[in-house]
Amino acid sequence: MRRYGAVTVLLGLLTAAPAAGQGRAQREIRPGLQITALEERYPVAEERLADVIDALNHMRLEGERGPLSQGLTVYEVVPRWRYQPASGSCSVITAEVRVEITVKLPMWPGFAKATGDDRFRWRAILEGIREHEYEHRDVTILSAEELLDDLFGLRARTCGALNRAAEGATALADEALRSRHAEIDGSG
Repeated sequence: MRRYGAVTVLLGLLTAAPAAGQGRAQREIRPGLQITALEERYPVAEERLADVIDALNHMRLEGERGPLSQGLTVYEVVPRWRYQPASGSCSVITAEVRVEITVKLPMWPGFAKATGDDRFRWRAILEGIREHEYEHRDVTILSAEELLDDLFGLRARTCGALNRAAEGATALADEALRSRHAEIDGSG
């Protein structure tokens, strides 16, 4: 089963304040969870910071019909499981959840020529966008961990019923993840 998703962020860039860190500290990845997390940059070509802010406030990273956004987190969550019948029941014997996440953040090529104040403001803006997108990244990983736990806990009378239960658990995890992303964006 595949799940593609994208979450976007619209921040009030003119009032951005510096944020600490880049998301939560990384936990040890447990067996069965495969995570690939990338950070990509897209250029904002304007020279002056005021023009960069204006461009970001009108940016639609998902295309002209997409929502306003300065950062974007794209993810794919793919669960797999194997089961085995045993004396009148069926249970999951192996499970894995593969997660691919790409966080897209702006890059200002004019940063090198900017004044000290503009550099400070840009760093604060970029950090605000990064913090928000890393929150999306972290909640995606947490949801994948929870799905893995749910899959390992499944048992049923028949393997067909177990497979349906695993598909149901995956659908519920997907819906819960979409809800969590909407909550982060303030639309849930």
